[in-house]
Amino acid sequence: MTKLTFSNIRVYIDENVHNIYTELTSRASNTAEDIPFTQMPDLFVAAACVGAKENNFQEIKHKRRDIFYADSFDQKIHIPVLIALAYKRIENLDVLLDSQEIINICEGWANGGIKIIYDQIVDGEGLRPLYRLVDYINNG
Repeated sequence: MTKLTFSNIRVYIDENVHNIYTELTSRASNTAEDIPFTQMPDLFVAAACVGAKENNFQEIKHKRRDIFYADSFDQKIHIPVLIALAYKRIENLDVLLDSQEIINICEGWANGGIKIIYDQIVDGEGLRPLYRLVDYINNG
């Protein structure tokens, strides 16, 4: 059985959305209802899921910025989701054997989803940011 390793792989985002990642994780000491994401890997995975949900894959075309190492992803929670998202894009089992390619694909999904998450958290309907995001995911 092949074991994927995600060590020494950098995760990149578009330089133009770095401020969104920073804003949505920088006040993490507040309550979860106000700041749903405590770490960038959590936000990245959520953004990739939303990008895939909306079928909004956007390759990073501008300057790329590395935000963390891929080994920051939780092996039992994040990695299976990222693998599923990579498969959704490529529909080829061979891609599931290449950690770097999985990350590359998920960067495109996350790039397509981060602004949607931001818009829902900041301007969506609902009392608090977390509830706005949950309502979007359930109803969007």
